[in-house]
Amino acid sequence: MSRLCRSRPLVFLFGVLTVAGLLLGCEQEETPSSYVARVGDHYLTQEDLDRRLSGMGPVPDSTEARQQVIQQWVDETLLYREALRRNLSQAPDVQRLLEERRRSTLVSALTNRIYEEIEQEPSDEEIRTYFERHQEQLALREPYVRVRHLATTSEDSAQAVRRELVAAREATADSIWSRLSRRYAGMPSRAQRLSDRFLPESRLFAQLPYVQDELSALREGEVAPIIEDNNQYHVLQLVRRIPAGADPELQWMEDEIRRRLRIRSRKQMYAREVQRLRNRAKANDFIEMP
Repeated sequence: MSRLCRSRPLVFLFGVLTVAGLLLGCEQEETPSSYVARVGDHYLTQEDLDRRLSGMGPVPDSTEARQQVIQQWVDETLLYREALRRNLSQAPDVQRLLEERRRSTLVSALTNRIYEEIEQEPSDEEIRTYFERHQEQLALREPYVRVRHLATTSEDSAQAVRRELVAAREATADSIWSRLSRRYAGMPSRAQRLSDRFLPESRLFAQLPYVQDELSALREGEVAPIIEDNNQYHVLQLVRRIPAGADPELQWMEDEIRRRLRIRSRKQMYAREVQRLRNRAKANDFIEMP
């Protein structure tokens, strides 16, 4: 848990009440059929855990990352229950902050609903057009890499995968990897998806520092020694590294372009909806302002 600033105890308390209360979920009326962790009548289900892991980066599938999320949930839930026991939610300053948070949450929920109701995914043609018009601006700001990575709880399996990768010829490496990831990876589909993409090097393995260190030292085509981390064995090969400043190719930048187009579209939708509400409020004499 991060160190607390003594000058902001109320902000910390507000975080406990809102983050733990809103994000961790309320007490269950019925005990779920299965769960990962429990604190009193609060339960962390596998679905909850998966949702939190999915926000941790491209490869949040380590045992260490899983344990970190579970421990954080337990700590915050304990604090939340203690805050309720002390009846802190009834303190006037806390109620004011909770009401501000409620207002902000409702505004965010409406904004997201607007996006869901209207938003369309950028088409391939829109992505291609954006790439052609902004190619100079899309020059790589950091190295992009394509890697092959899997995690398994069996050291023998990891060694077998590594031997085959080291012996594989470049022309057949992709098909060999497809077979190996299906057979040995703890999460086969994720291992396969990762190997098909170029990603910014800094985005990979943020929750796996030992793997990240090995990646930074690898040259193209090299397979790292087996990396043991928290009862898992990691196999890692650097397929290709594109240096920072290189001219991009469309396939490397599709995700980034899609993100930019989505942001632009959402800004336009937000502006239109706010203007519509403003016009209606003015027509009904609901607005007074300088």
